[in-house]
Amino acid sequence: MVQRSLRKFMLGSRHLAQFGAACILRVPYNYCQYAMASLLVPPSSLQSRKKVDYEAFNVTLQKVPCLMLPSKETDQIVNQLKKYLLKLPKFRPVQTDKKTQQIVIHLDPREISNITPTLKETIRWSELFCEKDLELSYENWTREEILRAILPKEIEVPTSYSIIGHIVHLNLRDEQLPYKNVIGQVLLDKIPSAKTVVNKLNEIDNTYRYFAMEILVGEPNTVVRVKESNCTFEFDFSKVYWNPRLATEHEAIVKLLKAGDVLYDVFAGVGPFSIPAARKKVCVLANDLNPESYKWLVNNAKLNKVTKNLTAFNKDGREFLMNDVKKNILKLRHDANMGQEHITMNLPALAVEFLDVFTKNWLSIDEINKIKAKPPIVHVYCFIKAAKTDDFKAMAKQLIEHNLGVEVPKKALINIHHVRNVAPCKEMMRVSFLLVEEILKGQNIDNMEEPAKKKTKFENTNTVDCHDVLGINNGKEGTERKPEKEQRKQECIQSYGKEIEKGQSSLDLGQGSKLNSEKTNMINKQLKELSKEVYRSKANIKKSGTVTPLIAKSKFTNDNSGTKEQVLKMLDSMQL
Repeated sequence: MVQRSLRKFMLGSRHLAQFGAACILRVPYNYCQYAMASLLVPPSSLQSRKKVDYEAFNVTLQKVPCLMLPSKETDQIVNQLKKYLLKLPKFRPVQTDKKTQQIVIHLDPREISNITPTLKETIRWSELFCEKDLELSYENWTREEILRAILPKEIEVPTSYSIIGHIVHLNLRDEQLPYKNVIGQVLLDKIPSAKTVVNKLNEIDNTYRYFAMEILVGEPNTVVRVKESNCTFEFDFSKVYWNPRLATEHEAIVKLLKAGDVLYDVFAGVGPFSIPAARKKVCVLANDLNPESYKWLVNNAKLNKVTKNLTAFNKDGREFLMNDVKKNILKLRHDANMGQEHITMNLPALAVEFLDVFTKNWLSIDEINKIKAKPPIVHVYCFIKAAKTDDFKAMAKQLIEHNLGVEVPKKALINIHHVRNVAPCKEMMRVSFLLVEEILKGQNIDNMEEPAKKKTKFENTNTVDCHDVLGINNGKEGTERKPEKEQRKQECIQSYGKEIEKGQSSLDLGQGSKLNSEKTNMINKQLKELSKEVYRSKANIKKSGTVTPLIAKSKFTNDNSGTKEQVLKMLDSMQL
């Protein structure tokens, strides 16, 4: 009994000792593991430098965890350890040891604690495990790691940039500008295709709407060649607008087009819509005001062999719409073309200002009748200032309708699409709608004849409104007297008298519509008498410009119901 108890005590003590030893060994092992992981970043002594010190990035990692094994076992073990390998730029984690000719698998010290005991047993961890020193240099660090080591802690590392051909395009913040050259150099070193790094300036060309830029490092060559939508584009990036972030949007519009359709590209740039569309056998009329854009648009049409399907223009977008687009649409309708017309207006900062072309006498009534059965489709781009909680689509629709001057009918609205977030509280939107009859007739809204009680129609008002000259209230609030010469006043008095004879029914008689026919006839007689007095009034005009009352109120004192009161009120309102 005593022996059995002693044996259990000794066995328990042995397990306790083994556990204690494991814990003691585990602490320094984990500490070393953490220490090695902390070395996998460049030295902190590089901060706030404005030039790249390449030698300062040379470091030695000591005791990097590795597995050393014969070459014949490599594939099987590497496949099981893929997610634990040490991954660094321009570094192969599986190498051949020059001395022993064995295969060395370098493991990430930050990950080996996640290797399970089962996997360790499978790969014979205790048998193959070893530690080796590793030399790292500038080429083994990522651009983010290098910039994080160089820039002060309070300055954010720039991670957003565009690649256009051999050019890296940055948009640096104000606090990053003191380090712009070192940022440019790191990107030039770390992006294989980069030969030039540029930074966008805040200045915008007000005529052609492209951003000015400065070359930070690299070749002073801004002529690039890029691929998009299976087409090749060549242009001078410093003189035209090109945004690779819009590639998906370009493709979305081109997908809508079919062979036989027609595309009117109002702000075509170098052709991201037009060139792919022309390759699909779409008839394209492409326009841009910028001579450089026009030059490269023509060049790209030749480069992609689509000159037969594309006609280029170099003029203002408004002129292009009013003349070339209109003329071509009417010609196609005359020729009974079966394709659909699309009008793209991709100049989000200004495009909405051109929408009034469609609602201000763009087409006559006869011309509207020719196209209303199959109206053209407009795709217009715009910017809206909105918070994340705002209704982007409602705001975009409101902006379009405001610039059109008419409401877009529900049947005409095809789609409102959120393209991308441009900046905080600034969104780019696309609104697609049909140019239906109601929109095309929008020009009649401002020019429609107002009801009689609001406005009297005059025939002789080419140069001046007689109401203004005489100081007569014409139904519009805020009408002021305009000082005119004596002769002009006399002419207007004559004209006003004639209009009273010709347009008696158009005067506002207030409640005259409710009077019986006898009362109306009496008013007509009184108005005729009034017109005679107007013709005899020239001599009564004073030099001060006021008009002497032509008829005394007592002239209408015959007892005949309330008609005299109506006329007297009318005369008072006319200020005669």
